[in-house]
Amino acid sequence: MKMAVQGPYTLDLENQKKNVFVTQLHDREDEEDITAFPVVKESGDKLIESGINTLQKTLLLKKEVEIDKVNGLLDAKRYEFKQRIDNCAQRQLQLQKKQQQMKDRVAKFEKFIQENEAKRRRAIQKYQQEVRLREQKALEFSSLSDQLEQLKKRHKTLEAKLKAYKIFEQYLRSVVDAMPEDYLPSTEDKIKGLMMRYRTLSESNKGLVDNLETISDELEVCRKEYEVLNQEHQKSRLSNTSELSQLLEKQEVLQSRTEQMEQNYNMTSEDLRHKRTEVGIIFMAIDNIYDKCKKPTDLPLGKEDWDQKLNKIKDYLQEREGVAKIVQSATNSSTGSSSTEQTKARAKVKSASRLKVTIAQAPK
Repeated sequence: MKMAVQGPYTLDLENQKKNVFVTQLHDREDEEDITAFPVVKESGDKLIESGINTLQKTLLLKKEVEIDKVNGLLDAKRYEFKQRIDNCAQRQLQLQKKQQQMKDRVAKFEKFIQENEAKRRRAIQKYQQEVRLREQKALEFSSLSDQLEQLKKRHKTLEAKLKAYKIFEQYLRSVVDAMPEDYLPSTEDKIKGLMMRYRTLSESNKGLVDNLETISDELEVCRKEYEVLNQEHQKSRLSNTSELSQLLEKQEVLQSRTEQMEQNYNMTSEDLRHKRTEVGIIFMAIDNIYDKCKKPTDLPLGKEDWDQKLNKIKDYLQEREGVAKIVQSATNSSTGSSSTEQTKARAKVKSASRLKVTIAQAPK
């Protein structure tokens, strides 16, 4: 709550008299209203200090008076606030009681409303179920009506067919009467047995016809495959014949080449035989010459050491040539004979070197 705004506090004092300093000794006419002050004999500092103290005391009194008034107003406001708080508490209690009463009423009314709402929902559900059931029954009625109309139409159609097929029934009866007794099994209805027999024979005939068509198709396919294979065989036969002729020509060419190569081989083998004979004679001559030229102190050599044998023959001839030169220089009379021997020795050395080359080039 807001406090009442008060005006500024004032301090009420009595009417003061005028202060007049006495400076003259004679009497005045208005002395009744004038307060006489004695002549001030104190210094200025003391006068100011005493005036300040008097002013502070006056202000303090004013403030105390103001504080007393404010405290009084505050107490009044506190009392007023306390009364208002008590009133508010009482009102709050009353309001709580009213709220509780309202809650109780609302709870009772809410229960009543819920019961009514549940009844309303059950009624709506029942109504909806009845409406759906009615619609379903209406649909069933319409569908059954349509089926009835269709059955009536079919009944009329079947009656018309029955009238139309009456002739065939009479024909079948006449056929049954004309058939032998053992043709059909003994049944109550001969016409049904005849129809079953016809159906069986018809299905068998259909199966046989289908089988015949299938076999005919397979036969046609096999005939086409045979023709294709025959054509391929003819083509392969022609190609094989041409290849055979080409191979025969190649065989003739190769056979002629083989005969020519055999002739060449025979000729070369004959030449080789003559050359081998000559080489054998040369080897025998080398062995004979080596036997004559070797020294008793020389080690025996193998049959195939032709290079060493020729070297030995060469050394022997060189020694003989040296001996011949020595003999020629010793005797002048024997000049002709020594030159002849020297010539023979040189001829032997040349023949030995030729034999060496021939042996190196000869086939082994």
